Amino acid sequence: MASVLQIEQLKKSFGERLLFEGLTLNLDEGEKVAVVAVNGAGKSTLLNIIAGVEDYQAGQITFRRDLRVGYLWQNPAFKEGQSVLEACLDADTKAKEAITRYERAIATGEGLEEAMAAMDAASAWEYEQQAKELLTRLAITDLTQRVETLSGGQIKRLALAQVLASRPELLILDEPTNHLDLKMTEWLEEYLSASHMTLLMVTHDRYFLDRVTTRIIEIDDHRLYAYRGNYTYYLEKRQEHIDL
Repeated sequence: MASVLQIEQLKKSFGERLLFEGLTLNLDEGEKVAVVAVNGAGKSTLLNIIAGVEDYQAGQITFRRDLRVGYLWQNPAFKEGQSVLEACLDADTKAKEAITRYERAIATGEGLEEAMAAMDAASAWEYEQQAKELLTRLAITDLTQRVETLSGGQIKRLALAQVLASRPELLILDEPTNHLDLKMTEWLEEYLSASHMTLLMVTHDRYFLDRVTTRIIEIDDHRLYAYRGNYTYYLEKRQEHIDL
């Protein structure tokens, strides 16, 4: 399988507090990988570093060329004044611009042919429809509602819909099942398992881990350890290692 992400000798610390060093990881196309560790060991920090929103002291991170990366933050936020649908479409700038141009052409009756061609080129027809379907799946049905009026749970579900709609090749998820009910969680399990996206995530939902992951990586004592298999397999192998 082709590699989508390579991390070599990564080091991260906060002052004298070392989170990890010498961290090396390779992600192959289509893998579903979860990061596990005790609280405070650096799981979310590692995702932030890979997503490019946090720095690090040493090492190298290399993405496959032109890789589309989507990141679900643990505590996402949106610009005030946007509608739910506008916020959901915000992740794909080219498609959003094409949709805005098309809507303007419909309203004015000018440049409709060119606007439709732009929609085709950006695959914007499918993008808007998929966004609406994802929002509905996640129980957000008023697409005109302003984002500042949403609850914390609705914000997290909107962010999840946004990142899925953006069609990333590498999907990074930080606690994706927070604020999801059982039906939504089961749907997300099926969606991710059937997807060809490469997945890297952090979650405390062990049942979700069991059903979705193909590999577990553990941060322990500032190092990274990999286990091929789901969360149950990881627990078994980890216990065998402890018992030695």
